Amino acid sequence: MGNNVIQPEGNYFDKYNSKNPIVKWMMRNFFDDLEGLLCRTENIESILEAGCGEGDVTSYLEQVFGLQCKITAFDISAKVVEEAKSKCKSVVISTGNIYKIEGDSKYDLVCCCEVLEHLEEPEKALQELLRVSNRYLLVSVPREPIWRLLNMARGKYIGDFGNTPGHIQHWSSKRFRTFLEVSGMEIVEMRKPLPWTMVLLQKK
Repeated sequence: MGNNVIQPEGNYFDKYNSKNPIVKWMMRNFFDDLEGLLCRTENIESILEAGCGEGDVTSYLEQVFGLQCKITAFDISAKVVEEAKSKCKSVVISTGNIYKIEGDSKYDLVCCCEVLEHLEEPEKALQELLRVSNRYLLVSVPREPIWRLLNMARGKYIGDFGNTPGHIQHWSSKRFRTFLEVSGMEIVEMRKPLPWTMVLLQKK
């Protein structure tokens, strides 16, 4: 990270456990579309979640796939890794760097939700995610400029034009699709739960 960028550990705003009815509605849509994309995958025996944060998506993957596959996750923050471990008893969770994922293991499904927008070198991270994927990659990012407009509508981060602290990449759905197409993977499906872009890719 550049010296002028201070990244929060985990979620700056805990949207996953918010009591706000609008946020709860948005998160239901997020997980509904996540489920929809996961249903497009086949024969998943191993999963890696890159940038698991406090383990909310990790916990969902654990519920969906149960003990039928091995789930591994990592995050750069030791603090949130400990929180994730407390939620996900059957998942192997450790600290790690998305720019240099440890080991030579390959995974049937690699998930990376709400991470790429925090990175100074998302292209480098994407190549590393592709390296460890046997077949599928599932990624999501905030959909801009809708994300910032919604923040401003609730009176947050006005001085930064609605930009959530730590977000240094800003993609519209079209620009994110272009960013992913460079990877050479086939886009299976793109979904747009407000206010995100969520994409499932498959190796050709």
